[in-house]
Amino acid sequence: MVLSFFVFLAGFLCIGLLSIRKKQNTADDYLLASRNVSPAFVGLSAAASTASGFGFTGIIGYGYMMGLSGGWFIFGILFGSLIAFASISRRLRTFSHRTKSVSYSEFLTSDLGKSRPYFLALIGVISLVAMLLYAAAQLTAGSKAMHVLLDWDYSYGILIGAIIVLLYCFAGGIRASIWTDSAQIIVMFGAMTILAAISLQELGGFSGLFEKLEAIDPQLVSLFPFDNPYGPLLFILGWVSLGFSFIGMPHTMARFMALKNPKDTKRAIIWFEGSYALFYVTAYIVAMCTRVLLPEAADFDSELALPRLAQDMLPPILVGIIFAGIFAATISTADSLILSCTASLSRDIKFFDKYKESYRFLKFCTLIITAIASIIALYASKSVFDMVLLAITVMACGFTPLLILRCFRIPTHPVLLLLTIMTGLGVGITWRITGQNAYVYEAFVGITAAFVVFFCGYFVQKLLSKNKTTI
Repeated sequence: MVLSFFVFLAGFLCIGLLSIRKKQNTADDYLLASRNVSPAFVGLSAAASTASGFGFTGIIGYGYMMGLSGGWFIFGILFGSLIAFASISRRLRTFSHRTKSVSYSEFLTSDLGKSRPYFLALIGVISLVAMLLYAAAQLTAGSKAMHVLLDWDYSYGILIGAIIVLLYCFAGGIRASIWTDSAQIIVMFGAMTILAAISLQELGGFSGLFEKLEAIDPQLVSLFPFDNPYGPLLFILGWVSLGFSFIGMPHTMARFMALKNPKDTKRAIIWFEGSYALFYVTAYIVAMCTRVLLPEAADFDSELALPRLAQDMLPPILVGIIFAGIFAATISTADSLILSCTASLSRDIKFFDKYKESYRFLKFCTLIITAIASIIALYASKSVFDMVLLAITVMACGFTPLLILRCFRIPTHPVLLLLTIMTGLGVGITWRITGQNAYVYEAFVGITAAFVVFFCGYFVQKLLSKNKTTI
Protein backbone atom coordinates (compact mmCIF):
# COMPACT_ATOMS: atom_id res chain seq x y z
CA MET A 1 0.00 0.00 0.00
CA VAL A 2 2.72 2.46 1.00
CA LEU A 3 4.86 1.41 -1.97
CA SER A 4 2.06 2.01 -4.51
CA PHE A 5 1.36 5.38 -2.86
CA PHE A 6 4.91 6.61 -3.34
CA VAL A 7 5.24 5.10 -6.83
CA PHE A 8 2.13 6.87 -8.13
CA LEU A 9 2.99 10.08 -6.27
CA ALA A 10 6.44 10.01 -7.89
CA GLY A 11 4.74 9.48 -11.26
CA PHE A 12 2.56 12.57 -10.80
CA LEU A 13 5.57 14.56 -9.65
CA CYS A 14 7.56 13.50 -12.73
CA ILE A 15 4.75 14.64 -15.04
CA GLY A 16 4.87 18.08 -13.43
CA LEU A 17 8.66 18.27 -13.54
CA LEU A 18 8.74 17.29 -17.24
CA SER A 19 7.12 20.65 -17.98
CA ILE A 20 10.56 22.19 -17.41
CA ARG A 21 11.36 21.13 -20.99
CA LYS A 22 8.82 23.60 -22.42
CA LYS A 23 9.13 26.47 -19.97
CA GLN A 24 10.25 29.97 -20.90
CA ASN A 25 11.61 32.34 -18.30
CA THR A 26 8.88 34.94 -18.77
CA ALA A 27 5.97 36.10 -16.63
CA ASP A 28 3.49 35.21 -19.39
CA ASP A 29 4.75 31.62 -19.50
CA TYR A 30 5.01 31.25 -15.71
CA LEU A 31 1.45 32.48 -15.09
CA LEU A 32 -0.40 31.53 -18.35
CA ALA A 33 1.77 28.89 -20.10
CA SER A 34 2.28 31.37 -22.99
CA ARG A 35 -1.47 31.09 -23.77
CA ASN A 36 -0.81 27.88 -25.68
CA VAL A 37 -2.84 25.19 -23.88
CA SER A 38 -5.21 22.77 -25.64
CA PRO A 39 -8.94 22.71 -24.73
CA ALA A 40 -8.75 19.15 -23.37
CA PHE A 41 -5.96 20.10 -20.96
CA VAL A 42 -7.78 23.30 -19.95
CA GLY A 43 -11.04 21.45 -19.22
CA LEU A 44 -9.46 18.51 -17.41
CA SER A 45 -7.18 20.77 -15.40
CA ALA A 46 -10.00 23.14 -14.41
CA ALA A 47 -12.07 20.14 -13.25
CA ALA A 48 -9.21 18.65 -11.25
CA SER A 49 -8.26 21.96 -9.64
CA THR A 50 -11.83 22.65 -8.49
CA ALA A 51 -12.47 19.05 -7.38
CA SER A 52 -8.99 18.55 -5.87
CA GLY A 53 -8.68 17.43 -2.25
CA PHE A 54 -12.14 18.82 -1.61
CA GLY A 55 -13.60 16.00 -3.71
CA PHE A 56 -11.92 13.38 -1.53
CA THR A 57 -12.47 14.96 1.87
CA GLY A 58 -14.93 17.89 2.03
CA ILE A 59 -17.63 16.51 -0.27
CA ILE A 60 -17.32 13.04 1.27
CA GLY A 61 -17.85 14.53 4.72
CA TYR A 62 -20.81 16.58 3.48
CA GLY A 63 -22.46 13.59 1.80
CA TYR A 64 -21.84 11.49 4.90
CA MET A 65 -23.82 13.95 7.02
CA MET A 66 -26.52 15.05 4.52
CA GLY A 67 -27.38 11.92 2.56
CA LEU A 68 -29.49 12.18 -0.60
CA SER A 69 -30.53 15.84 -0.16
CA GLY A 70 -26.89 16.90 -0.33
CA GLY A 71 -26.84 15.73 -3.94
CA TRP A 72 -28.27 19.14 -4.89
CA PHE A 73 -24.75 20.36 -4.17
CA ILE A 74 -23.53 18.39 -7.23
CA PHE A 75 -26.44 19.53 -9.41
CA GLY A 76 -25.86 23.15 -8.41
CA ILE A 77 -22.16 23.04 -9.21
CA LEU A 78 -22.70 21.46 -12.64
CA PHE A 79 -25.66 23.58 -13.71
CA GLY A 80 -24.30 26.84 -12.30
CA SER A 81 -20.81 26.39 -13.72
CA LEU A 82 -22.20 25.44 -17.16
CA ILE A 83 -24.19 28.68 -17.35
CA ALA A 84 -21.29 30.76 -16.07
CA PHE A 85 -18.57 29.28 -18.28
CA ALA A 86 -20.77 29.32 -21.38
CA SER A 87 -21.50 33.03 -20.82
CA ILE A 88 -18.08 34.25 -19.79
CA SER A 89 -15.13 32.05 -20.82
CA ARG A 90 -14.74 33.02 -24.49
CA ARG A 91 -15.20 36.71 -23.72
CA LEU A 92 -12.57 36.45 -20.97
CA ARG A 93 -10.03 34.73 -23.26
CA THR A 94 -10.62 37.25 -26.09
CA PHE A 95 -10.68 40.44 -24.04
CA SER A 96 -7.81 39.47 -21.71
CA HIS A 97 -5.57 38.89 -24.73
CA ARG A 98 -6.74 42.14 -26.33
CA THR A 99 -5.97 44.14 -23.17
CA LYS A 100 -2.68 42.23 -22.62
CA SER A 101 -3.83 41.17 -19.16
CA VAL A 102 -1.62 38.44 -17.66
CA SER A 103 -3.50 38.09 -14.38
CA TYR A 104 -7.20 37.83 -13.58
CA SER A 105 -7.20 41.10 -11.65
CA GLU A 106 -5.44 42.97 -14.45
CA PHE A 107 -8.36 42.07 -16.71
CA LEU A 108 -10.98 43.06 -14.11
CA THR A 109 -9.49 46.54 -13.81
CA SER A 110 -8.31 47.14 -17.38
CA ASP A 111 -10.87 49.87 -18.14
CA LEU A 112 -10.81 51.85 -14.87
CA GLY A 113 -8.37 54.58 -15.89
CA LYS A 114 -6.89 56.60 -13.02
CA SER A 115 -8.72 54.51 -10.43
CA ARG A 116 -7.09 51.31 -11.66
CA PRO A 117 -4.13 51.15 -9.21
CA TYR A 118 -6.45 51.40 -6.20
CA PHE A 119 -8.78 48.68 -7.50
CA LEU A 120 -5.80 46.49 -8.39
CA ALA A 121 -4.58 46.75 -4.82
CA LEU A 122 -8.04 46.03 -3.39
CA ILE A 123 -8.63 43.02 -5.64
CA GLY A 124 -5.09 41.83 -5.00
CA VAL A 125 -5.59 41.87 -1.23
CA ILE A 126 -9.00 40.10 -1.47
CA SER A 127 -7.47 37.49 -3.82
CA LEU A 128 -4.53 36.87 -1.54
CA VAL A 129 -6.71 36.31 1.52
CA ALA A 130 -9.16 34.00 -0.27
CA MET A 131 -6.62 31.96 -2.19
CA LEU A 132 -4.30 31.58 0.79
CA LEU A 133 -7.26 30.09 2.69
CA TYR A 134 -8.02 27.84 -0.28
CA ALA A 135 -4.39 26.74 -0.64
CA ALA A 136 -4.18 26.06 3.11
CA ALA A 137 -7.31 23.89 2.81
CA GLN A 138 -5.62 21.84 0.07
CA LEU A 139 -2.51 21.30 2.18
CA THR A 140 -4.77 20.26 5.07
CA ALA A 141 -6.63 17.77 2.84
CA GLY A 142 -3.34 16.26 1.70
CA SER A 143 -2.12 15.99 5.27
CA LYS A 144 -5.29 14.06 6.20
CA ALA A 145 -4.43 11.43 3.59
CA MET A 146 -0.90 11.11 4.96
CA HIS A 147 -2.27 10.90 8.50
CA VAL A 148 -4.53 7.96 7.67
CA LEU A 149 -1.98 6.14 5.50
CA LEU A 150 1.16 6.54 7.61
CA ASP A 151 -0.26 7.67 10.97
CA TRP A 152 1.85 10.81 10.70
CA ASP A 153 1.03 14.05 12.46
CA TYR A 154 -0.86 16.50 10.19
CA SER A 155 2.10 18.89 10.20
CA TYR A 156 4.34 16.43 8.30
CA GLY A 157 1.89 16.14 5.41
CA ILE A 158 1.51 19.93 5.24
CA LEU A 159 5.26 20.53 5.10
CA ILE A 160 5.87 17.78 2.51
CA GLY A 161 3.03 19.18 0.43
CA ALA A 162 4.52 22.68 0.59
CA ILE A 163 7.90 21.41 -0.63
CA ILE A 164 6.30 19.60 -3.60
CA VAL A 165 4.29 22.74 -4.43
CA LEU A 166 7.52 24.70 -4.71
CA LEU A 167 9.02 22.01 -6.96
CA TYR A 168 5.99 22.22 -9.27
CA CYS A 169 6.03 26.01 -9.40
CA PHE A 170 9.75 26.36 -9.96
CA ALA A 171 9.79 23.60 -12.60
CA GLY A 172 7.13 24.83 -14.99
CA GLY A 173 4.78 27.35 -13.41
CA ILE A 174 1.11 26.87 -14.31
CA ARG A 175 2.02 24.42 -17.10
CA ALA A 176 3.25 21.91 -14.49
CA SER A 177 -0.04 22.27 -12.63
CA ILE A 178 -2.13 21.82 -15.81
CA TRP A 179 -0.23 18.70 -16.90
CA THR A 180 -0.46 16.98 -13.52
CA ASP A 181 -4.11 18.01 -13.09
CA SER A 182 -5.01 16.36 -16.38
CA ALA A 183 -3.39 13.06 -15.36
CA GLN A 184 -4.83 13.20 -11.85
CA ILE A 185 -8.49 13.66 -12.79
CA ILE A 186 -8.31 10.44 -14.82
CA VAL A 187 -6.72 8.49 -11.95
CA MET A 188 -9.08 10.13 -9.43
CA PHE A 189 -12.15 9.05 -11.41
CA GLY A 190 -10.83 5.54 -12.01
CA ALA A 191 -10.05 4.96 -8.33
CA MET A 192 -13.37 6.46 -7.20
CA THR A 193 -15.32 4.30 -9.68
CA ILE A 194 -13.71 1.12 -8.37
CA LEU A 195 -14.48 2.10 -4.78
CA ALA A 196 -18.09 2.98 -5.64
CA ALA A 197 -18.64 -0.33 -7.47
CA ILE A 198 -17.23 -2.43 -4.61
CA SER A 199 -19.14 -0.48 -1.96
CA LEU A 200 -22.46 -0.80 -3.82
CA GLN A 201 -21.89 -4.52 -4.32
CA GLU A 202 -21.30 -4.88 -0.57
CA LEU A 203 -24.59 -3.05 0.17
CA GLY A 204 -26.75 -4.82 -2.40
CA GLY A 205 -26.85 -2.09 -5.02
CA PHE A 206 -28.68 1.23 -4.92
CA SER A 207 -31.81 -0.31 -3.40
CA GLY A 208 -29.77 -1.79 -0.58
CA LEU A 209 -28.03 1.54 -0.01
CA PHE A 210 -31.39 3.34 0.11
CA GLU A 211 -32.86 0.87 2.62
CA LYS A 212 -29.86 0.98 4.91
CA LEU A 213 -29.67 4.79 4.87
CA GLU A 214 -33.38 4.99 5.72
CA ALA A 215 -32.85 2.61 8.62
CA ILE A 216 -30.14 4.88 10.03
CA ASP A 217 -32.16 8.10 9.60
CA PRO A 218 -35.16 8.78 7.29
CA GLN A 219 -33.80 12.27 6.57
CA LEU A 220 -30.82 10.69 4.80
CA VAL A 221 -33.10 9.54 1.95
CA SER A 222 -35.16 12.73 1.71
CA LEU A 223 -34.73 14.81 -1.46
CA PHE A 224 -34.68 18.01 0.61
CA PRO A 225 -33.56 18.84 4.17
CA PHE A 226 -36.41 18.63 6.67
CA ASP A 227 -35.50 21.72 8.68
CA ASN A 228 -34.70 24.38 6.04
CA PRO A 229 -36.72 27.54 6.91
CA TYR A 230 -36.12 29.08 3.46
CA GLY A 231 -37.60 26.18 1.52
CA PRO A 232 -36.20 23.90 -1.20
CA LEU A 233 -35.98 26.50 -4.00
CA LEU A 234 -33.54 28.80 -2.21
CA PHE A 235 -31.62 25.76 -0.94
CA ILE A 236 -31.10 24.64 -4.57
CA LEU A 237 -30.38 28.16 -5.86
CA GLY A 238 -27.75 28.51 -3.17
CA TRP A 239 -25.81 25.57 -4.59
CA VAL A 240 -26.36 26.75 -8.17
CA SER A 241 -24.67 29.97 -7.11
CA LEU A 242 -21.68 27.90 -5.96
CA GLY A 243 -21.21 26.56 -9.50
CA PHE A 244 -21.74 30.05 -10.90
CA SER A 245 -19.09 31.27 -8.47
CA PHE A 246 -16.36 29.36 -10.29
CA ILE A 247 -15.89 32.30 -12.64
CA GLY A 248 -14.90 34.32 -9.59
CA MET A 249 -11.98 31.96 -8.88
CA PRO A 250 -8.75 33.37 -10.40
CA HIS A 251 -6.90 30.03 -10.48
CA THR A 252 -9.74 28.39 -12.47
CA MET A 253 -10.23 31.25 -14.91
CA ALA A 254 -6.48 31.52 -15.48
CA ARG A 255 -6.76 28.19 -17.28
CA PHE A 256 -9.31 29.60 -19.72
CA MET A 257 -7.07 32.64 -20.19
CA ALA A 258 -4.30 30.17 -21.14
CA LEU A 259 -6.32 28.63 -24.02
CA LYS A 260 -4.48 28.49 -27.33
CA ASN A 261 -7.50 29.78 -29.29
CA PRO A 262 -10.66 31.55 -28.06
CA LYS A 263 -12.70 29.38 -30.48
CA ASP A 264 -11.75 26.32 -28.40
CA THR A 265 -13.71 27.56 -25.38
CA LYS A 266 -16.76 25.32 -26.01
CA ARG A 267 -14.58 22.22 -26.25
CA ALA A 268 -12.81 23.16 -23.02
CA ILE A 269 -16.17 23.57 -21.25
CA ILE A 270 -17.33 20.14 -22.50
CA TRP A 271 -14.15 18.56 -21.14
CA PHE A 272 -14.64 20.37 -17.85
CA GLU A 273 -18.32 19.53 -17.35
CA GLY A 274 -17.94 15.92 -18.46
CA SER A 275 -14.97 15.05 -16.25
CA TYR A 276 -16.31 17.05 -13.32
CA ALA A 277 -19.73 15.35 -13.48
CA LEU A 278 -18.27 11.85 -13.73
CA PHE A 279 -15.96 12.37 -10.76
CA TYR A 280 -18.36 14.18 -8.43
CA VAL A 281 -21.39 11.96 -9.04
CA THR A 282 -19.23 8.91 -8.36
CA ALA A 283 -17.71 10.58 -5.29
CA TYR A 284 -21.13 11.38 -3.87
CA ILE A 285 -22.26 7.77 -4.28
CA VAL A 286 -19.19 6.77 -2.29
CA ALA A 287 -20.02 9.44 0.32
CA MET A 288 -23.44 7.91 0.95
CA CYS A 289 -21.97 4.40 1.06
CA THR A 290 -19.54 5.47 3.77
CA ARG A 291 -22.45 6.46 6.02
CA VAL A 292 -23.56 2.82 6.07
CA LEU A 293 -20.18 1.09 5.95
CA LEU A 294 -18.51 3.36 8.52
CA PRO A 295 -21.00 4.04 11.34
CA GLU A 296 -20.83 7.48 12.95
CA ALA A 297 -18.96 7.75 16.25
CA ALA A 298 -18.44 10.61 18.69
CA ASP A 299 -14.82 11.23 17.65
CA PHE A 300 -15.21 10.35 13.95
CA ASP A 301 -13.94 12.88 11.40
CA SER A 302 -16.30 12.42 8.42
CA GLU A 303 -13.71 13.99 6.10
CA LEU A 304 -11.52 10.91 6.70
CA ALA A 305 -14.33 8.57 5.66
CA LEU A 306 -13.11 7.91 2.12
CA PRO A 307 -9.50 6.94 2.95
CA ARG A 308 -10.72 4.75 5.82
CA LEU A 309 -13.31 3.10 3.56
CA ALA A 310 -10.62 2.48 0.93
CA GLN A 311 -8.47 0.72 3.52
CA ASP A 312 -11.38 -1.50 4.50
CA MET A 313 -12.70 -2.35 1.01
CA LEU A 314 -9.80 -2.35 -1.48
CA PRO A 315 -6.60 -4.35 -2.03
CA PRO A 316 -3.48 -2.53 -0.80
CA ILE A 317 -2.21 -1.48 -4.24
CA LEU A 318 -5.50 0.30 -5.05
CA VAL A 319 -5.52 1.94 -1.62
CA GLY A 320 -2.10 3.36 -2.39
CA ILE A 321 -3.36 4.72 -5.72
CA ILE A 322 -6.32 6.45 -4.04
CA PHE A 323 -4.08 8.01 -1.40
CA ALA A 324 -1.63 9.15 -4.08
CA GLY A 325 -4.54 10.65 -6.03
CA ILE A 326 -5.78 12.52 -2.95
CA PHE A 327 -2.38 13.89 -2.07
CA ALA A 328 -1.33 14.77 -5.62
CA ALA A 329 -4.69 16.45 -6.36
CA THR A 330 -4.34 18.67 -3.32
CA ILE A 331 -0.79 19.60 -4.26
CA SER A 332 -1.52 20.57 -7.87
CA THR A 333 -4.48 22.68 -6.78
CA ALA A 334 -2.43 24.34 -4.05
CA ASP A 335 0.20 24.97 -6.72
CA SER A 336 -2.23 26.78 -9.05
CA LEU A 337 -3.67 28.78 -6.14
CA ILE A 338 -0.23 29.85 -5.03
CA LEU A 339 0.64 30.87 -8.60
CA SER A 340 -2.53 33.00 -8.66
CA CYS A 341 -1.44 34.54 -5.35
CA THR A 342 1.95 35.21 -6.93
CA ALA A 343 0.22 37.03 -9.79
CA SER A 344 -1.81 39.12 -7.33
CA LEU A 345 1.16 40.04 -5.17
CA SER A 346 3.56 40.82 -8.02
CA ARG A 347 1.17 42.57 -10.42
CA ASP A 348 -1.56 44.14 -8.28
CA ILE A 349 0.44 45.91 -5.58
CA LYS A 350 1.85 49.12 -7.07
CA PHE A 351 4.91 48.99 -4.77
CA PHE A 352 6.15 45.93 -6.70
CA ASP A 353 5.26 47.30 -10.14
CA LYS A 354 8.83 47.59 -11.37
CA TYR A 355 9.50 43.92 -10.57
CA LYS A 356 6.35 42.39 -12.12
CA GLU A 357 8.16 41.08 -15.23
CA SER A 358 11.10 39.73 -13.20
CA TYR A 359 11.14 35.91 -13.28
CA ARG A 360 13.26 35.77 -10.10
CA PHE A 361 10.91 38.05 -8.22
CA LEU A 362 7.95 35.85 -9.20
CA LYS A 363 9.72 32.84 -7.72
CA PHE A 364 10.50 34.78 -4.54
CA CYS A 365 6.81 35.69 -4.21
CA THR A 366 5.89 32.03 -4.69
CA LEU A 367 8.25 31.03 -1.86
CA ILE A 368 6.80 33.60 0.57
CA ILE A 369 3.19 32.73 -0.27
CA THR A 370 3.81 28.99 0.11
CA ALA A 371 5.27 29.62 3.56
CA ILE A 372 2.22 31.69 4.62
CA ALA A 373 -0.23 29.06 3.28
CA SER A 374 1.63 26.37 5.22
CA ILE A 375 1.41 28.37 8.46
CA ILE A 376 -2.34 28.87 7.97
CA ALA A 377 -2.78 25.13 7.32
CA LEU A 378 -0.83 24.28 10.47
CA TYR A 379 -2.88 26.46 12.79
CA ALA A 380 -6.30 27.06 11.14
CA SER A 381 -9.44 24.91 11.12
CA LYS A 382 -8.99 21.32 10.01
CA SER A 383 -12.38 21.32 8.23
CA VAL A 384 -11.57 21.33 4.51
CA PHE A 385 -15.25 21.83 3.61
CA ASP A 386 -15.59 25.01 5.67
CA MET A 387 -12.26 26.51 4.58
CA VAL A 388 -12.90 25.91 0.88
CA LEU A 389 -16.45 27.29 0.93
CA LEU A 390 -15.34 30.38 2.86
CA ALA A 391 -12.60 31.04 0.29
CA ILE A 392 -15.03 30.56 -2.61
CA THR A 393 -17.51 32.90 -0.92
CA VAL A 394 -14.95 35.70 -0.73
CA MET A 395 -13.96 35.30 -4.39
CA ALA A 396 -17.54 34.81 -5.59
CA CYS A 397 -19.04 37.81 -3.82
CA GLY A 398 -16.07 40.04 -4.52
CA PHE A 399 -15.26 39.18 -8.15
CA THR A 400 -18.15 37.43 -9.93
CA PRO A 401 -20.30 40.58 -10.41
CA LEU A 402 -17.26 42.57 -11.54
CA LEU A 403 -16.20 39.90 -14.07
CA ILE A 404 -19.70 39.73 -15.57
CA LEU A 405 -19.86 43.52 -15.91
CA ARG A 406 -16.41 43.56 -17.48
CA CYS A 407 -17.06 40.73 -19.96
CA PHE A 408 -20.36 42.24 -21.10
CA ARG A 409 -18.71 45.67 -21.41
CA ILE A 410 -21.12 47.44 -19.06
CA PRO A 411 -19.57 50.83 -18.16
CA THR A 412 -19.68 51.99 -14.58
CA HIS A 413 -18.38 54.62 -12.19
CA PRO A 414 -15.52 53.51 -9.89
CA VAL A 415 -17.45 54.55 -6.74
CA LEU A 416 -20.43 52.40 -7.76
CA LEU A 417 -18.08 49.52 -8.55
CA LEU A 418 -16.46 49.78 -5.13
CA LEU A 419 -19.88 49.83 -3.48
CA THR A 420 -20.88 46.73 -5.48
CA ILE A 421 -17.79 44.78 -4.38
CA MET A 422 -18.10 45.74 -0.72
CA THR A 423 -21.84 44.99 -0.66
CA GLY A 424 -21.30 41.50 -2.08
CA LEU A 425 -18.53 40.74 0.40
CA GLY A 426 -20.32 42.28 3.38
CA VAL A 427 -23.64 40.52 2.80
CA GLY A 428 -22.06 37.15 1.94
CA ILE A 429 -19.75 37.06 4.95
CA THR A 430 -22.48 38.33 7.31
CA TRP A 431 -24.82 35.58 6.06
CA ARG A 432 -22.13 33.04 6.90
CA ILE A 433 -21.26 34.49 10.31
CA THR A 434 -24.91 34.41 11.38
CA GLY A 435 -25.12 30.72 10.46
CA GLN A 436 -27.68 31.13 7.68
CA ASN A 437 -25.30 29.42 5.24
CA ALA A 438 -26.44 26.11 6.74
CA TYR A 439 -29.71 26.64 4.83
CA VAL A 440 -28.75 28.72 1.76
CA TYR A 441 -25.17 29.04 0.50
CA GLU A 442 -24.00 32.58 1.10
CA ALA A 443 -22.67 33.31 -2.42
CA PHE A 444 -26.25 33.42 -3.72
CA VAL A 445 -27.20 36.09 -1.19
CA GLY A 446 -23.99 38.08 -1.62
CA ILE A 447 -23.99 38.09 -5.44
CA THR A 448 -27.70 38.97 -5.56
CA ALA A 449 -27.20 41.89 -3.15
CA ALA A 450 -24.21 43.12 -5.18
CA PHE A 451 -26.20 43.18 -8.43
CA VAL A 452 -29.18 44.89 -6.78
CA VAL A 453 -26.92 47.67 -5.51
CA PHE A 454 -25.12 47.97 -8.85
CA PHE A 455 -28.20 48.22 -11.06
CA CYS A 456 -29.98 50.59 -8.69
CA GLY A 457 -26.93 52.85 -8.78
CA TYR A 458 -26.51 52.36 -12.54
CA PHE A 459 -30.03 53.49 -13.37
CA VAL A 460 -29.81 56.43 -10.95
CA GLN A 461 -26.53 57.40 -12.64
CA LYS A 462 -28.20 57.16 -16.09
CA LEU A 463 -31.18 59.22 -14.91
CA LEU A 464 -28.99 61.97 -13.46
CA SER A 465 -26.86 62.04 -16.61
CA LYS A 466 -29.98 62.33 -18.80
CA ASN A 467 -31.42 65.17 -16.69
CA LYS A 468 -28.11 67.02 -16.82
CA THR A 469 -28.01 66.72 -20.62
CA THR A 470 -31.58 67.99 -20.90
CA ILE A 471 -30.85 71.05 -18.73
